[in-house]
Amino acid sequence: MKLTRLVVHHYRNVTPGTELVFSPARNLVLGENGTGRTTLLELLATVVGSDFSGLIHEAFALEYELSFPGMKLHVYVRNEQPSATPEPEAPPRKGAELLPLRTPSAEGLGLHPRLEVDLRLMSPAVHLGMRADNEGLDCKVDGEPVWSRAMQWSLLDRSVWTLLFMTAQYIDRDLKERLKDLLRRTFLLAPQRFDEALGMFERIGHIRYAMEVRDGEVFPLGLMALPTWMPGWLREQVEREAPPDVLELRHDALERSFLARFVALAGFAAGTFRVEVQEKRSFENGGRVGFGGFGFHFRRLDGRGLSHAELGFGQKRLLSFLYYLDVNEDFAILDELANGLHPRWVEASMRELGTRQVFLASQNPLPFEHTRYASAEELRASLLLCGAGPERIDWANPSREAAGRLFDAYRLGARPLAALLREQGLW
Repeated sequence: MKLTRLVVHHYRNVTPGTELVFSPARNLVLGENGTGRTTLLELLATVVGSDFSGLIHEAFALEYELSFPGMKLHVYVRNEQPSATPEPEAPPRKGAELLPLRTPSAEGLGLHPRLEVDLRLMSPAVHLGMRADNEGLDCKVDGEPVWSRAMQWSLLDRSVWTLLFMTAQYIDRDLKERLKDLLRRTFLLAPQRFDEALGMFERIGHIRYAMEVRDGEVFPLGLMALPTWMPGWLREQVEREAPPDVLELRHDALERSFLARFVALAGFAAGTFRVEVQEKRSFENGGRVGFGGFGFHFRRLDGRGLSHAELGFGQKRLLSFLYYLDVNEDFAILDELANGLHPRWVEASMRELGTRQVFLASQNPLPFEHTRYASAEELRASLLLCGAGPERIDWANPSREAAGRLFDAYRLGARPLAALLREQGLW
């Protein structure tokens, strides 16, 4: 899954009509302080997760494209005051209560959300179109209406993936089967910005997760903040006979876990991840187990023990970065990754990114030393330039001419990329 394009028709003080294209690998967000680098990273996190609940009180209009193996998704989402030009009249919707009735929380601001999704599948080709607003949903397959539902709800409180999941319940079974992998990979997708300080490290300590069993079925709550392997491990622990109130995972129990990689990079002898069982409750047709109080304990090579609170700033950032990667398999949205990290850790961190699509804002040139480009067009798509005028923020890829000059200098290999970017006025 990759984000390929973003058009900002209206968003805060960003220049209307801003259009960005992206590399499927590394994207470098460049600009001075105050040029909207962090704003861009946070918007990218919102778009990739396709969850606009955080913007429900803001006016905006965005358009973006995502590519998946065998399919492409085009999304147009807006939350604006009604246009003087009337919308094309749509067929009447059937009544339904698929979701609890809710009063749209942006209604008092005069904002009207609308979402349009075009999903194109290849081999065989199918075009799925979905339109949603605060009054309901419509769906078409290859231009033909297949279902519609009327409902009063808060549209932006749900992600695009939630709406696509709802649509899948009412379309042809074969088409639904073709959407299964997409829904599996995206339904819980919610990458956050890995911030420049210790915000991610502090969030780990406040994570809550629960497993609820009803009539033999397990319902996980809070999956989006957990490494992908962790729910299975927690379930194994609580299904043991007389499980303890504190669960522990040694660094060598899972070879490629974030804990194993951190212990190796930090030069510790051992590490343990601790999870508290904070709730055990039974009810008539099932029960609930709640987890929290995530913590760590490490042993140095000299035998001294220390808790996660005793780690240094750089160690905390490295630990939380590796945790972040275990949660987010497709994307990494990073603000000043190199802060507090030794150059060896920066190199290892860039290597750990693997095949993820990365959006990285950095004032430190170290991450640029570990980024490679094969063509001028690849280089152009990977550079996101941020600038600011008196009233507007400007985001853009460099021109093809500027990217060509930069690539010609870069492929000579005589000077590092960061120096070339500065020389050509791009950073």
